[in-house]
Amino acid sequence: MTITAEENRNGGLLSKIGPLPKSDSGLMRRIRFHQAWYRSEIMGIDIFGQLFGSGKPCGSVLADRDSERMKNFVGHDAAQHYQFRRTQGWGVDPVRCTKYMTSSQTLTFNMLGQAVTRPELCADLFNSLLGRSDLVKLEKYDFEFSPAGTEYSLGDRTLIDLLLRFRTRDNALQVVGIETKLADRFSTRSTAAMGGELYRLIQEKFSVWHNMVEALADNRTRQLVRCHALAQSVQRHEDDKDLRTARMMILLHPDDRIGYVAASAYSSHLTDPAISPIITWDAFLACALATGAIDYKLVRQLSDRYIDILSSESAWSKFNSQISNHLES
Repeated sequence: MTITAEENRNGGLLSKIGPLPKSDSGLMRRIRFHQAWYRSEIMGIDIFGQLFGSGKPCGSVLADRDSERMKNFVGHDAAQHYQFRRTQGWGVDPVRCTKYMTSSQTLTFNMLGQAVTRPELCADLFNSLLGRSDLVKLEKYDFEFSPAGTEYSLGDRTLIDLLLRFRTRDNALQVVGIETKLADRFSTRSTAAMGGELYRLIQEKFSVWHNMVEALADNRTRQLVRCHALAQSVQRHEDDKDLRTARMMILLHPDDRIGYVAASAYSSHLTDPAISPIITWDAFLACALATGAIDYKLVRQLSDRYIDILSSESAWSKFNSQISNHLES
């Protein structure tokens, strides 16, 4: 059989993209392919690494030499935030953050790293996202916020992807917790503390949920309840004269239908669904660009890497065709 020049080129491209885990399906498989394609075609990195657990090669995992060069981070700010967070102890996974191009922790650093360094513009951004006008300035931010050893703790090891504290026009404090997803699912982990006094106190004092127990019993929403309760604990301790409710923003890929269903289920548990807005990453970047919270060049890089997966559609079709041909032969 003669191999055409086009087939040879396609085979070369797909060999550089590399293998994907057979267990992947749906959006995760498509996203992982796009990341592998992005590494090869946009970043110009032809080699790839291995999955941490199995040691199997995977196209969306960076090789050691590239992870050590911080190639998984988009923009100088993101890499700096990650390195600083590492000095604060437990909370970020150094292997996944530096090597896995599908890491949602890395996604958080990349998408929000520049915005949080611009306090007033970041307030403008979140005014737009939250439908408000009273946020004046970002006072503090914590990536992978951990309450360990503080008065905020509710008795477990719940982390929030990003915790923001804004100052408002009336000199009050507004806490905003952010949970981010690329194509992974919300955690269903239960903790003994969920049924404890500290969780009950949050519900009794602020009435965030119709029924906290039911919201915690729901596998789709358990992680979001834990994170929102922790954000509310910070709100309570830092501005105890005000019964203001912490916001819990959920940021999702625009194609993540399963994530949207889970986030919508969470909204149904809330006494006021507006306190937990569901924002897609494309809408986030559009607002970030409009408010100047993120520069145009970086917005384009982030969109190309995470959102505009149609750019890899041709390679994706060839990849699937190659798999089908292999199965048929």
